[in-house]
Amino acid sequence: MTVNPQVYKKITYQPERDFAPVTMVVSAPFIITVNPAGERTSSVNTIADLVAVARAKPGQLTYGSGGPGNLAHLGFELINNRAGIKTTHVPYKSGVSAQLGLLGKEIDMLLDTPVTAPNVKSGKLKALAVTTARRWPDLPEVPTMIESGYAGFDVPFWLGVLVPAQTPPAIVQTLYNAIRSVRDDPNAVRQLQMQGTVELLDPATFASRIKAETASWGEVIRRENVQLD
Repeated sequence: MTVNPQVYKKITYQPERDFAPVTMVVSAPFIITVNPAGERTSSVNTIADLVAVARAKPGQLTYGSGGPGNLAHLGFELINNRAGIKTTHVPYKSGVSAQLGLLGKEIDMLLDTPVTAPNVKSGKLKALAVTTARRWPDLPEVPTMIESGYAGFDVPFWLGVLVPAQTPPAIVQTLYNAIRSVRDDPNAVRQLQMQGTVELLDPATFASRIKAETASWGEVIRRENVQLD
């Protein structure tokens, strides 16, 4: 909704024209991870450590993603820009493949999703920071990027519900009310919290968020000249 229409030249839809937002359901952070057994990252314990290594070895540190133009790719380019460093992108076919690449020391670092928490808890990977304004409850000891010295850095990913643009507003509101009722179901909330923080935004607030994130990601896309067929 926010990135693909700006990255892919041949995309056939436009979110504001073709979709009506109903509600965002969950929001979650990316987790910046390194392999503690990696040749270039064994001494890296914080974002400051990572930046120091990257500055000492411009372009030598590599980061993976599930493919060019996705949020993990763009998010790390945002980190590069904010920190004033240069690292090298290694695209994989999927986020899972990129995670396996980090575990196998093919790459140095990754913007991973919360599903990597078991790897962090077991010591296979080391988490340096989360990209949201608040810490992730499942890894409470991991600081945020803001706490690591990058004011205003808040880069989540989310899952939401949208419907065709011609859907009558009354039906959109009815759908929102129905989805919002999951807050009354402890089991449903528990299941959703496995994916992220439950944030059942109303249609107007969700639309505003999509618009704001489209603009902010657009700046990154243009700055890094990310264009795909």
